[in-house]
Amino acid sequence: MPLAFKNILLPTSCKLIGYSWLLHNFKLNMPLRELCCVSQKRLASQKTKKGEWTLFDAQLSVDDTPYAHLEFALKHETVDLLLLKYILKSFSKEYLLKNIQLNPKRIPSKKIWFFYEFLLNENLPLPDLPVGKYDDLLDKKKYIVKNHPLKSKRHKLNNNLLGTANICPIIIKTKKLQEFIDADFSSDISRAIGKVSKSLVRRAASFLLLSDSKASFEIEGERPTKNRVENWGKVINEAGKTPLSINEIERLHAMLLEDSRFMKIGLREDEVFLGDRDRENYPLPEFIGAKSEDLKNLLQDWIELDTLLSNDGTDPILHAVIIAFSFVYIHPLEDGNGRIHRYLIHHILAQRDFYPKGMIFPISNVILDEIERYKNVLVSHTAPLMSQIEWEATPSGNVKVLNKTEDLYKFFNCTKSCEFIYESVQKTINETLPNELHYLNSFDKTYEEVSAFIEMPDNKIKSLITFILQNDGKISKNKREKYYKKLTQVEINNIESIIREHFSYNFNF
Repeated sequence: MPLAFKNILLPTSCKLIGYSWLLHNFKLNMPLRELCCVSQKRLASQKTKKGEWTLFDAQLSVDDTPYAHLEFALKHETVDLLLLKYILKSFSKEYLLKNIQLNPKRIPSKKIWFFYEFLLNENLPLPDLPVGKYDDLLDKKKYIVKNHPLKSKRHKLNNNLLGTANICPIIIKTKKLQEFIDADFSSDISRAIGKVSKSLVRRAASFLLLSDSKASFEIEGERPTKNRVENWGKVINEAGKTPLSINEIERLHAMLLEDSRFMKIGLREDEVFLGDRDRENYPLPEFIGAKSEDLKNLLQDWIELDTLLSNDGTDPILHAVIIAFSFVYIHPLEDGNGRIHRYLIHHILAQRDFYPKGMIFPISNVILDEIERYKNVLVSHTAPLMSQIEWEATPSGNVKVLNKTEDLYKFFNCTKSCEFIYESVQKTINETLPNELHYLNSFDKTYEEVSAFIEMPDNKIKSLITFILQNDGKISKNKREKYYKKLTQVEINNIESIIREHFSYNFNF
């Protein structure tokens, strides 16, 4: 066995196991998210981390056969459908049959048999299992699974995968995710907005909507016109009303672009990459989207996945993450993929009634605050896939993909993205929304008190309050001289005192 794997030295007295062994054995250059090996010595625990390796205890050693290592991977490692598909393709059908037939009722054999037929769309010459117990395909203690599994009578398994053989996410049920799901954020929203008037909620929703629209452009490094920000805000406000379809994506794309003279509206006809170009205009891709010829099939499968998740009652936030992030990985448009990706989060949450009608969460604001982490979440998924994409530069400085890559966009682990977006929603509920409601309520109370003792046009009072808030509770000398010269010092002191009273959480007086 090798002393190194993927150019990384194995720990002393260890050998490859599971996926790592299988990839090495079949000489598959596939992206592997977790390197695993087994110690030849006893460890203090069943598994531990050492550098980039996950070490398993010597007791978990298996025979050096492909079937034994595949069983190990399915039992002890994270399910990776992309890896499984290519590993199973590497098995000879005769070898697989021989091992399954030894005892087809064994749970590991049932799972291997199922995955072969599910992923490769080819039945093995085996009879259906007789009447018997149904076992879960994925361990529901370890994974987020379908609420209503599909019974595979042939394999006597509950197929609880979230997706289909054409597109399927995997989500690990981390402690953090389980706590988020149990928290019932939707009820927290109702309690937060139930404490204030409906008119105040509408105003807050309007401010947050505009803020989210602006932030979504800023994430892409754009400085759009005010009209463009407002127009995209109107689109976001309609989220959840129209079912997803290719036509709907193209409609959104047309509404997003201000100048389409140099841009194709709708599904692209050329390839697209994220990255840079050198001085000779040679592409330096960090990631390449799905081939243009694969887009229609991928998006049809993506639309089907959206319907399946909705009908199964998948947690709304997890549903939103799966649909939004799989869209941006496919990257079906020439430009605007990121903004529509974030729109899709709004779309699913609104469609699933996660928050009250008319309320939009400023998810993009929170993402903008955590932009580096957001980018890392995306890159952690896309970067490893680049080793599977063969490409060459085109004369125009674009890329041409030379191999089949469709599977790269079908199977994905979105645990990290689910945790990130759930944290963003939590911050919106616990901080952004209450702060906006508190600000507007404080502003209204301040306005009422100021207008009660001084006669001044509404806009002048509101501007005065804003100027004082912008200057840490004091009117600046410049603003006073320019706009409020006729106010006495006593009046100024009184107004500043009222603002301190209602906005004390903003200042350090």
